[in-house]
Formats: sequence, structure tokens, C-alpha cells
Amino acid sequence: MGSIPSAVWIAKIVKKIDIREHGSKNAGLTNVFRVLGWKPALPVVLIDLSKGFLAPSIALWMNNASVAAGGPDYFWLPLVAGFLAILGHSFTCFAGFRGGKGVLTAFGVFLALAPLTATICFLVWVLLVVFTKYVSVGSIGACLALAILSGTSYFIGFPDTKVHGGIFIMALVVATFVIVKHRTNIVRLMNGTENGFGSKKKPKLETPEEKI
Repeated sequence: MGSIPSAVWIAKIVKKIDIREHGSKNAGLTNVFRVLGWKPALPVVLIDLSKGFLAPSIALWMNNASVAAGGPDYFWLPLVAGFLAILGHSFTCFAGFRGGKGVLTAFGVFLALAPLTATICFLVWVLLVVFTKYVSVGSIGACLALAILSGTSYFIGFPDTKVHGGIFIMALVVATFVIVKHRTNIVRLMNGTENGFGSKKKPKLETPEEKI
């Protein structure tokens, strides 16, 4: 489910291009928005968010059914499902293992596992993007917030009801993973060459037919 390469497929359907050869060359929402506009970006949002949310949600339903039937409690199953969805998004087997950075899919995963924490992280992302104009800063800041808030949920039960250690550990792993995926953005931020949100005009694209 996580491997569905929404950005790649939608760009090919809408403009017959490989989105990974344009803009930031990332197969993610922000690049689709910058290169193709908000209309193609909207289904990317819906698909990437949904696949992140549904993977652990289905696993939760399966585990609850097992417990209700008197079976074992596979508490780890939603964590594995969520993490694999993020890995699938970042290394999609349907597009040469070159996917996105996993921010939106991770947001969907934690909406299912720790909804209040995920919502606060989203607000952190919005505030950072509004004030800095850099989506990458918002994403990195939201990942740091995820790690911190998951820790407070585990130790003191805020903002979500006290979660078990598996979610806390997964939050640390996911936050680290997504930040590492942003390493090129961090370099550009340090060099002052990172593209700000809305600072670039949408480039004129050539379809394969127009090139010929």
C-alpha cells in the first residue's frame, strides 16, 4: 500500500513526465505542487495521506479482532504496518525504488496511532512553513516535534493518552529517517540555495511529443 507512487503516476497521467526529472527531482507532494500546480497535487495529498492512515488502521482492526476472539495481542502489528508504509513510499517498488521523503505518509500513520500528537505536529509544520517559507524546515521541525511529543506521551500521557514504548521508539526511528531523507535540503538551507514555498514560478514543461 505504501509503495503506491502517487506523485509519479499522477505526473505521468497529467503531463506525461517523470516528476523526478523536474523541480527538486523528488517524488513528493511539494514538487508536484511546484511543477504542476495545486490540482494535480490534491490527489497526491489524498493518496499519500490515506495509504499512511489505512496501513496501521487495518492492522489495528486485525489485532483488535484477534484480542476479541481470545487470541494473542499483536500490539506490534500496527507499528510494523505503518513503518513499512513509510518505507514503501520512500523506496517504491513500482517506480525503481525512487520515492518521496515520507512526510505526508508518516503524518497519516501517526494520525492512526497517536492522533493528537500527529495533529500538533501538523500545526508545527504549518507555522514553520508560514513563517520561514520553507517546506523542508516545516517537515524537519514537525519530525522533531513528533519525537518530543511521543516521548511526553510515553512518559506522562500528554498529548495522547499514555502510549506504549513501541510507538515512542517508532516515532524516534521515523523522525530520524525522514530528517535523513532531507539531508540535501539541509545542505541547501545552509548554503542559502533552498527554494522557498511560492518563491518560484511554475516552470514550463515539455511533453515527450513536444520535445520531438
